[in-house]
Amino acid sequence: MKASRQFRLYDEKFAYPLRTAHGVWEGRRSMILREEQSDGLVSYGEVAPTPGFTNCDIDDLLPEVEAWARGGSTSFTPIFLSALSCLSSEVWRFAGDFKGTPIMCSGLDVLEENPVNLTRKRKIGLGSPKSEIDEILEWMSRLPEQAKVRLDANGSLSIESLQLWIDALEGETKLEFVEQPLAVGQLEELKSLSRGTSVPFALDESIVEGGGPEPLRINGWEGYYVIKPSLFPDWEEMIRFIKSEPEKSIVSTVFESPFGYEAVCRCASHSRAVAGLDRSLFKGNPKEFAEHHSNPLIPHAVGVLQLDQLWESL
Repeated sequence: MKASRQFRLYDEKFAYPLRTAHGVWEGRRSMILREEQSDGLVSYGEVAPTPGFTNCDIDDLLPEVEAWARGGSTSFTPIFLSALSCLSSEVWRFAGDFKGTPIMCSGLDVLEENPVNLTRKRKIGLGSPKSEIDEILEWMSRLPEQAKVRLDANGSLSIESLQLWIDALEGETKLEFVEQPLAVGQLEELKSLSRGTSVPFALDESIVEGGGPEPLRINGWEGYYVIKPSLFPDWEEMIRFIKSEPEKSIVSTVFESPFGYEAVCRCASHSRAVAGLDRSLFKGNPKEFAEHHSNPLIPHAVGVLQLDQLWESL
């Protein structure tokens, strides 16, 4: 008996726009895949094009999704392969009353909400380095002593402006890392800079562009890895890497629908680092699960039955 395959469009506005170095992002448009095997196992995947990471559009991917739903085969793009890999991932084999280890999550600083989060993420690279540095240092000085800060440039800094940030942040105990400060083509320059400073760095866009974290580790990267599961074509390989680098792997969201987000939460259970899974951009959305807005998160708190009920309402 063949597996039953379906897909649906998910289109929701954020509660407030998110501004990054890639522009202003106002909502999430994606496609959700659902597959039910002959033994009753149900799994979900999400095709999630993301500004700054992928250059494809949902409409361009529709023929691939339709071919998959009919049971046909074609040459799938990496972003669609990610959804297919999610469908077959081990994350859906946990069901029933199983609950994983609680996952601490960072808070995204956009409107200064969720001040209880001790790990905070702030976007930089949006203005002149001097004004931003002064603003960030003043903001950090007001945080609790035990707070940790992640500064995300989305690859927008030049080597010269990054050096200004390094000089300003040297010895700053609240800084956890600066995320993707340089463009993806400047990995060697970033590695060179990292050897001359105590300021820690993380890669994000470079991981997607480089085909996953393992090639970067082989190439000598010693910093953090911000891993967005919904953008990786091989979930088995990705989860294996997270298990091998649990202290350096930061599992992060691309603001998936509740279906993809639940899968990402389950991936995060393999890491011991504070996850980048803030969900405040969807605050007030009636399609949201309360369990996805708690901190800490409990992986598997939203089961397939709940997801199926939401699926039927779309």
